[in-house]
Amino acid sequence: MGFKSFVTKKALQMKGMSSEQAEQIAKQLDENPEIAESLKALEGNKEVKELFEKITKEIEEKKKGGLDEQYAAVLVMGKYKSEIMKHREALAPLLGLMQK
Repeated sequence: MGFKSFVTKKALQMKGMSSEQAEQIAKQLDENPEIAESLKALEGNKEVKELFEKITKEIEEKKKGGLDEQYAAVLVMGKYKSEIMKHREALAPLLGLMQK
């Protein structure tokens, strides 16, 4: 594992991702640099950025209310399903990483 992959893995773990999942994503990003470029493009998309900020905030609120993180994520993502689908082309690289 290169330094960049190591840093990516640790950053993902600090955000609450499991070690195994963080390692898989870091490996995929290392093997497919075009995915990283696609993800960088998401940062410039104001609507997508605001959507994920809302989603993150609501998940955190539900966790503080006592819900398990995965359950909270499922509830919140379900709430915003139509908005996520609206941006599915832009989100395709991110969703692909999350599903592997």
